[in-house]
This record gives sequence, structure tokens and C-alpha cells, in this order.
Amino acid sequence: MKRLPPGVFATGAGERSGTAARTVVGERGARAAWTVTGDGVVTRPQAPGAGGVATWPVADAERWRRAGGPAILAPAAVGGLLAVLVVTAYVLLYGAADTPSPVWHGGPGEGVPEEGTDWRRYPGAVLLAALPLWYRYVPVAVVPAALCVAVETGVSAARNAGTGDAATVGQAVVLAACGLAFAGGCLRLRARRRQRALALKVAGKQRFPLPEGVPESDGHRGHRRIHLGLALALIASGILTEGLVRDLSAGGTPYDAVGQQRVALVLLVAATTFYGRGRLALRAARRLYEEAQPALIVGVRAGPDGRHWVYPDARTTTAAPLIAYVPRRRDTRTRTRLLGGGSAYGYHDVDPEQEPFEAILYGTVAEGDEAVLVHADVEYHRHQETGRMYATATTAPLRPDRFHRLGPWEAADGPTRQRDRLRRAREQEERLRETARRAAERARNPPRTAAAGSSGDDDRSTRHSCGGCGSSCGGCGGD
Repeated sequence: MKRLPPGVFATGAGERSGTAARTVVGERGARAAWTVTGDGVVTRPQAPGAGGVATWPVADAERWRRAGGPAILAPAAVGGLLAVLVVTAYVLLYGAADTPSPVWHGGPGEGVPEEGTDWRRYPGAVLLAALPLWYRYVPVAVVPAALCVAVETGVSAARNAGTGDAATVGQAVVLAACGLAFAGGCLRLRARRRQRALALKVAGKQRFPLPEGVPESDGHRGHRRIHLGLALALIASGILTEGLVRDLSAGGTPYDAVGQQRVALVLLVAATTFYGRGRLALRAARRLYEEAQPALIVGVRAGPDGRHWVYPDARTTTAAPLIAYVPRRRDTRTRTRLLGGGSAYGYHDVDPEQEPFEAILYGTVAEGDEAVLVHADVEYHRHQETGRMYATATTAPLRPDRFHRLGPWEAADGPTRQRDRLRRAREQEERLRETARRAAERARNPPRTAAAGSSGDDDRSTRHSCGGCGSSCGGCGGD
């Protein structure tokens, strides 16, 4: 472990009383950044292929970003459009009283009492309602679901030709929603594979074990969603079982179980979404800890909404953000390792909302993957100009977000900010010390109160001459 020489800068991810910012070291103005080896030890720049953590060239990072596909296929945007299409399809197919449903048949009072409740096409209705949420949170399941619904709708349209204009338009809307979900899901899965391959190519063949002290997320990641999904699925199964049993035991009178089907549909859509999202998150976390991982030196910038965006580096001011994550307190561990120390004015202090700080990213880089980001935390005492650098590790899943509100940035004057930080800390401590001194003085000399039963004239004279706490009479021991 080596002490950092002058000229090495520290970049930050937050401001705390008496501390500097979180950092990973690099050398501003040089082509090769200072690197951190797999075990977290600060070293001098190494030649390419010497086994150090690789940097991410801006050109390669831009190629990685373009491999994610067009922004119009972003999960939030397409998920919202699919929700509108699904709602429109349900209104057209089931909204008209004289339109027989291609999925459900009504019971008594629904226009076709002799047919009762249709259970055969019920799974297709559930899959159709799940398309918007599955596209956004479980893209691996939306592709077969969209294909299944499209085939079933096509068959139903061929069998029920001429059932009505509303039903025909509704079936067309269903096919459009399935086509959009299928195409978007395939493109997203393809983009994941391409981005993983590009990031692995930049990282090279070197693999690193995760540093000591990294928070282990595989023990809790996704467990709550999995358990919630199973609970909702169990409730939905009970409701459907009740409706099916009553329908089968109704004899010659058709039983209307559409109410149970609708309640169970909502529960099943939520259950499958929670369970699938939790299962994917748990699987990504386990992959991270089962084997050694590639590593890249990246930049990280905090957004105004709490999301942190990964940049190709912390030096290129015009580089675009690549992917986002949200650091949680549970998945962040400070002071995992002592890295060194130095002067407060030998580092470049950073406001993370104004410019990125450097970090080491362990793991594959694609939406849905779990990654570990390791940076340093240089802590200074209030009246000292030297501090110690500790490693800080954050484990987080990478989000599929595309839209951000971060523009180009400019490097701030780090030494000036550090001097201002120390000055504000000294002023705050002086104010606290003065407040404590006054409180102690008041405790030693509490205000005197008039004795019970004293004469009214003496009381009025005393109040007039003292004038309250801190007066010339000295009764309160004022300042």
C-alpha cells in the first residue's frame, strides 16, 4: 500500500461534516489514470496487458451506448404505450354489452347464458394484461407471452369473423400490442447481449475477485418480491378455484365466474411481475459472487433524483451517461480498507452533482446486471489538513433507465472547495462551542425568582431595577 504523491486528485460523492469526498485516484492531465489493482491497492500506471484494471475509452463507451437500441424502445415509454393499447383492447372487446367476448363468455344476464364462463381462453387474457409490466420489469418473459397472445387472438379472429366492428378493432389492437411487445422485447434482449460483449471486450481477459468488505446482496436481493409474488399467486389461485368449483357443480345452470376471474387477473399480473422481477434480481446477484468478475475504471455522477449515472471516465466533460444505479444504505459499506493518506490540498475535491468521481466497477455492464462499485473515502478532521483514505464499496443492480437531466460538466477548483469546507467546519464548531458555553453559564447562574409572600412594593422595586436576565443588578448571572 503506497502513500499517494502530490498531484494525485481525489473525486467525491458527497459532503459530510469534517470529511472530504469519496474518491478513486487518477492523475489529471495524463493519458493513463492511476489504477487500483484487484485487491484495492493503489499502484502506479501499468502498461497495457500488465494485469491492471482497464480504463473505458470514450469511443468504446459511445459504441456501447448505441448498442442499447433507440430510446423510443425504452422500458418506461413502451410500457406506457402498451398499457394504453391493452386498456383500449379491453374496452373494445368487453365494453359493449352486445359484443360476445373472444376470451370470456358471460353467465346469466350476459347475453349468452347457455355457454357459462369460458376458462379455456382465460390464460390469454392474463398474459395480455401482463404485457406492459412484463415489458418493463421482466423482458425475458414478454417475448413468449406476446407470441402466445398473438396466436390465440389470430385464431379467435378467424373463428369469430363478423362478430362486430368493435370486436374486430379490439383484436387488431391486441395484435398491435403483441407485435410491439415482441419486437421491443427481442431488441432489448439482443441489446443486453451486445452490451455485455462490448464491455467484456474493453475489460479484457483479466478477472478480479471482489474486494474484501463488499456488501453481499445475494442473501436478500429479490427475496421480498419473490415472497410477495408467491403470496399474491396463492390468493389468486384460491379465488379461481372457488369460481371453477362453483361452475363445475352448477349442473344445468351456467355459473357466472367472471367476477372471480377479473379479481384473480389483477392479482396474477401483480404476482407474476413481482416474482419474475425478484427472481431475475436474485439470479444476477448470485452470478456476481459466484466467480471472478471483469473490472473497469469509470466515472460516477449523482443525479438530482438520487440515481447515480456511470460515465466512461471522470475526465471527459462531454461524455454522455451510460447506465444508472441507485445506491442504498444497506448495500453500501464504508471503511472497508485503508488505502493511504495525504494533504487536503493534494486532492481534487468534487461535488458529485456537478462533476463525476472515479470508481472501479466490477461485473458485467448491462441493464438488470448486478455490479459492485468501489471508490475511496478521504476523511479529514475539522482542524486538520491531512486525512486518511478508505475504500468504500456499493453493490447495486444496474437500471434500464435511458432518460436523464445531466448535461456537460466542468471541473471545479477542488483545493478551494476543500479550504472552504474546512473553514465552514471551523466556523460551525466555534458556533457550537459558544452555544455550549452560554448554556453552561446559564446553568451555573439560574434566574432568581421572587420569594413567596414578599411585599408588593419590594417586588415592584426589584423588577424595575433589575430589568430581567442579564441586567446590571447581576441577579441572573447574564452574559
